[in-house]
Amino acid sequence: MMKTVALIVFFYVLVLLQTSFLVHFKAVFWWWLATGLILIIVILVNFFENPRRNSGIISAFFAGFFLDIFSENFFGFWTSILLITALFIKFVLKKYVRIPTFKGT
Repeated sequence: MMKTVALIVFFYVLVLLQTSFLVHFKAVFWWWLATGLILIIVILVNFFENPRRNSGIISAFFAGFFLDIFSENFFGFWTSILLITALFIKFVLKKYVRIPTFKGT
């Protein structure tokens, strides 16, 4: 529960940073950092999380929700993009990637 609340607050602060502050520094930063910071963070959360957990999907939903609130696109645009990205990463990691583990004898 506390992890979910921390993710919600973290993504709220990141969306505020991306939409209000980093927009003015597109010439200084790389263009993808100023416009795709949330997308990069959601992808990293989903890659480094256990594929059987749902924190990545929850973080994708709330990050997309906050981006939809502060963007000028139609509502649900960023939520659907981030959820589809998170579900695709979860599917690929669960289906095709096997992490070797050592079993004690």
